[in-house]
Amino acid sequence: MAAKRRIYVGTMDGLYEAVGNGGAYSTRPLGLQGEGALRSPVVFDCEKPGRMYAATSRGGMFRSEDAGETWQEINRGIVYKECWSVAQQPSTSEIWVGTGPTAVFHSTDGGDTWSECEHLRTLPDTKEWTFPGPPYVSHLKGLAVSADLPDVVIGAIEEGWVVRSTDNGKTWHNIKQGVEFDAHSVCYMPNDPAVVIVTSGKGVYRSGHGGDAFEDASEGLDRRYMAQIAVHAARPNVLFTAAAAVPPPSWRRPQGADAGFFRSEDQARSWQRVTGGLPELIKGAPRATASDPNDPNTFLVGLTDGTIWISEDGTESFREVVGGLGQISSLAVARQ
Repeated sequence: MAAKRRIYVGTMDGLYEAVGNGGAYSTRPLGLQGEGALRSPVVFDCEKPGRMYAATSRGGMFRSEDAGETWQEINRGIVYKECWSVAQQPSTSEIWVGTGPTAVFHSTDGGDTWSECEHLRTLPDTKEWTFPGPPYVSHLKGLAVSADLPDVVIGAIEEGWVVRSTDNGKTWHNIKQGVEFDAHSVCYMPNDPAVVIVTSGKGVYRSGHGGDAFEDASEGLDRRYMAQIAVHAARPNVLFTAAAAVPPPSWRRPQGADAGFFRSEDQARSWQRVTGGLPELIKGAPRATASDPNDPNTFLVGLTDGTIWISEDGTESFREVVGGLGQISSLAVARQ
């Protein structure tokens, strides 16, 4: 029997699982309610089946050994429990966590203990890092690693440009050239780790030099308050993302976020709007995108109105498969 697609849905209050069955999806809570938002997709351990890591905005880091049925807090060494991003280096199994205030914590033992990358907070640029809302403190919203670059980790600061370490977290540099101050997410291209894509509150930025410098890559985007990038598993030149027309304070207006979904065929050099199956006005704001690594033509978007939209034909058409979950803040896809 074919394994069923399972969507792990991070919300503003806990984790949920949506399981596909013949086109329909059933949902159930998987815990972590009361621990705040899960703004980063859960991470499936690269070595141990069933082990997962979850970053929460109030309770810090959690680990599950049974595919999310139960969770254990793993915060030994983590100073700030407002966790925003988590990534695992597939070549070494090391785990990286980004927090608010902006800091990075590193684990070499599966999350049992953590050490802070202290050099990051000594950068002179930290005096410029901020956030528009009270208490005006920045956070490390996105983290990325590449199996081809075991000593490199890169992060997106909201708001504070991009930071990168090339010596496994010992020292860091703030990268500002060509990239927006309000950085949202960052990712390496799986077919070429020299290509780094950053999303922001004002569009998309691309580096062909490992993140040394960036250039604007927003051609074709008529909405620019961006969600993350999702990569086609079989054709890594094909990317998918979604964006709101306005930033969060304006999402309460009658037309909401007025969101759009977008596809790139040339690895972010240009974008085209995709509309098949979608309502003319999308009021919910896109806060999460994902692809299915086992089904390359499948892409998903989670919105603040609690809905998940899915395309199973390479973004030619979408349909709503989940609703009523509250504000969705992250998505991850697996099969069991």
